[in-house]
Amino acid sequence: MRFALFVVFLFALLNPLRADTDSVQTSSAQALFDGWEKPKVLLVFTGSLNGYAEPCGCAGLENMKGGLSRRHTFFLELKKKNWDVLAIDAGNLNKGSGKQEELKYNFVIDEAYRQMKYGAAGIGNNELLFSTETLVLYSVDTPGVTKRYTSANAAVLAFSPDFIPPYRILEKNGMKFGVVSVLGKSLTAEFQKDDTPNSDIKTADAAAKLKEVLQNPDYEKCNKKVLTVFGSKDEIENIIKEFAGKFDFILPGNTPAEPPLEAKTAGQSVIIETGEKGRFAVAVGLYDSEKMPMRYERIPFDSRFKSSETVTKLMRLYQEQLERTGLPGLGIRPIPDSRTATLGAFTGAAKCADCHEKSFAVWKKSKHHQAWESLNAAVPPRQFDPECIGCHVTGWNTRQLLPYQHGFLSAKQTPQLVSVGCESCHGQGEKHIAAESGSNKTLQEKLRRLIRLPLDGDAAKQHCITCHDGDNSPQFDFGKYWKKIEHKEDSTKENPE
Repeated sequence: MRFALFVVFLFALLNPLRADTDSVQTSSAQALFDGWEKPKVLLVFTGSLNGYAEPCGCAGLENMKGGLSRRHTFFLELKKKNWDVLAIDAGNLNKGSGKQEELKYNFVIDEAYRQMKYGAAGIGNNELLFSTETLVLYSVDTPGVTKRYTSANAAVLAFSPDFIPPYRILEKNGMKFGVVSVLGKSLTAEFQKDDTPNSDIKTADAAAKLKEVLQNPDYEKCNKKVLTVFGSKDEIENIIKEFAGKFDFILPGNTPAEPPLEAKTAGQSVIIETGEKGRFAVAVGLYDSEKMPMRYERIPFDSRFKSSETVTKLMRLYQEQLERTGLPGLGIRPIPDSRTATLGAFTGAAKCADCHEKSFAVWKKSKHHQAWESLNAAVPPRQFDPECIGCHVTGWNTRQLLPYQHGFLSAKQTPQLVSVGCESCHGQGEKHIAAESGSNKTLQEKLRRLIRLPLDGDAAKQHCITCHDGDNSPQFDFGKYWKKIEHKEDSTKENPE
């Protein structure tokens, strides 16, 4: 708790981080509201950020959507238009738990949402992975400081407005908006078990709690009612079926990757699907006119929106804190690799050059060789970020984002393992190198077979997409990329080139 409070104090101290100081760098957002009259209130809905504060950028930011930096620029554009804006998030802002997730939330997500003046956010299943003190810090209102989280059927310590409010009422341009959030039983059931992951989390039936909220006199007076709901597909569908018409807008937590181009409805309720990983927002304009009570627009956060200076500063603070904390401070420890007993330790690509001169030359010209420098060149640099490191070095489990034993630890400790070297694909080279210096032909051939990659396209592709996945390399084309790194050697030679 003391660390989190220190972070809050730090942001108060660094007060130049204000939306008003940013210069708006694009006017292209104007085209998104082509033909719109100024609405009485513009609702901006987002959800399921899942920790994606910024897109990876490895394939070029111009090819990727998302990022709180672009989103902030969008809100600055709306401010220039002098529109009355109310931002609401469905929830699942974080990806999981752990030290890095909390640092990211402290330094980037929470402050960015404050800069964008979000009025409310539902609590998703990811938020429940946070520690009790973190949940309290970001959901419990304090004198002079109103937070944004709300949940009707998930609470910390006790069901009480003094803890997580069951709903939030927001006012904008003479209208009142009631925002409430619930979780389905598939997500709350584990907190009711004897071996619950957090005994401080209290849960209740979603439908019963929603009925209580709807009967509350203060909530009844709201002009528009908003519901966010997380759970299984069936749970969400049942909630929508039971409460359609009782809420004006329903935000299901599980949505397609992209929002639909047109609004969906269920009875009198508008279903708002926000998409995933912060790549989109959905804007709804409210009007007094009976002929046009509402307009709907899907907002892609693409390269038309430049990066805001404010969020870039937040990202820099976050990356600097990762550097100060270090891998051990983040709870990251090397994990065993089943190949170590057979192949030995990672040695670095330079050890391969003497015997594999032609292949080494191909690698030296490739972007694999430049992978580490691309982290240094990022704005801000990301060479201390475990979420980035794994696919830019040798000797990491790129699925778990953890280093293997004898794998990369830092540029100072293991300089030979920076960038994506030969062993990233072929496996550790220590025993292969030692065998080639000896005379045991059987052992030499055995180890050659073990580090030789199959040239079958699908097998090679499956290895590549552990890093070149939809998040980090959305335009990955195996046939095109493979030609840039392809190298073959004659394995019949005693010392293949």
